[in-house]
Amino acid sequence: MMTKLNDLLKRYEDWRPLIIALSIIVVIAISHKIYWETTTETNPGKIWDGQTFAIDGTDENPIWRLKFEQEVDDEIVFKGVLETSPRNEVYLNFTKDAFIEAEGLVYTKDLYGKTMLNVGGMRILVNGDLSGEFFESEIITIRAHLVENTTTFQNPNDVILIREGWEAEPEDIQLASDTDYYFFGTEVLILLSGTYLYLKNMRHLRNQLKLIWHLAKFEFNSGMRSSRMVVLGLFFSLFIIGIGWVLGDMQDADPETSFFVESGNHALLQFCFFTFFVVSLAAIAVSVDSFHKERQTNTLNMLLARPITRESIVIGKALGLTMVVGVPAFVAQLIGLYLMILEGDIPAISGILAFLLFGQIMIFTMVTFQLCFAVAARSGTDVVIYGLGAWLLFAIVWNLLVYAISFVIGIELTEGFETNPEYQVLASHLGLFNPGYVYQFAVGLLTHRTIAIDMGGIPGWLVLLALVLWPLTCLRASTWLFKREMKG
Repeated sequence: MMTKLNDLLKRYEDWRPLIIALSIIVVIAISHKIYWETTTETNPGKIWDGQTFAIDGTDENPIWRLKFEQEVDDEIVFKGVLETSPRNEVYLNFTKDAFIEAEGLVYTKDLYGKTMLNVGGMRILVNGDLSGEFFESEIITIRAHLVENTTTFQNPNDVILIREGWEAEPEDIQLASDTDYYFFGTEVLILLSGTYLYLKNMRHLRNQLKLIWHLAKFEFNSGMRSSRMVVLGLFFSLFIIGIGWVLGDMQDADPETSFFVESGNHALLQFCFFTFFVVSLAAIAVSVDSFHKERQTNTLNMLLARPITRESIVIGKALGLTMVVGVPAFVAQLIGLYLMILEGDIPAISGILAFLLFGQIMIFTMVTFQLCFAVAARSGTDVVIYGLGAWLLFAIVWNLLVYAISFVIGIELTEGFETNPEYQVLASHLGLFNPGYVYQFAVGLLTHRTIAIDMGGIPGWLVLLALVLWPLTCLRASTWLFKREMKG
């Protein structure tokens, strides 16, 4: 194995720092997973499902017993997702002396001001009010203690309940991200170090950067002057601005209507979808003939005659075409956001910044994705068909594809199936293969205070990883295809 690794590093000597950095990151990621599996219970629901219920005593004086079937420690650190909002789980004024099977306890006055957390299906009673401290879908760790207590209540005769349950103190709860950030920070530093050493080893780096910027400016200037971009830019700019105004106005609509938008953050997520819908089409349209036209006019050979690498040509074109769409899109997004905020609520500032920044990453992704077709296609017609097909798949047909896969694997698509947890998990995981959904997920993630968020079955860090991998993969694929094409 070491010999094969040595051969690989020699074959890709220029890429050695990045290969080593990525290998170390994989090891750290595995260590991260092992750390959580060995220091916490990552499946709280399994322990809760092992709870048993038995009735002893007589009919007049029954004794109910709730206990956990398997042998568990008296103290466990659980790691899981908050399935419900703690704000809605604080015990206030309620009917006392009532047994609640789902929570495994009897409502008594002693519970006032306490919070019943639902952590991955496990019910844990916290001796304090957690309203505003933690929120639904956040991933937390909680150090809980197994306690046994006895309560008497009427049902309708006197019933003695002897129960085992889990309790915790507010200070025993933490966001999982408090630990995750150490691992993620180390991985980012290693990646940056590997990238720096990779760039440092590149020959004539400064000269190549100048040529990339020169080519990007040329593509930007020629693209902005083209009649195609004038029409497309006007169309998607007006569309984005109009959608921003409509989404702001819809926040004041009747909550019973299907047009109601419940908050500024919800409106921002809808804005992401509509932005991707039109901007991705423009990104594909401007990239359609980026190489085919150069082949027809023979300017590609003139470009190859210059002291510029194949990778630099693709990167320069990708950056230039991204700016052609990105600059007017950015302006339209700003105006649309202003109108949306003017008519409705203000989204999270981090979400607004993500909406603008990740929008440019999304455009770059779609441009490089289309460049793969532009290089590989044999005719202009093929390029157009491939690009239009990709846009239809990502922007329109995707939900139908998810429905079809759901049906094949046995998920029932009956009324209200969108709220089915199995369907949500499937749709979220498949969404990582769609740059539009990745854009929407990433913006939604940044509207929260932490990346330790469960987004329909996928953790927040996986969304950010997909956001990085999509453009890098498309760029790498387009440069590889271009180099192969030039070799003939």
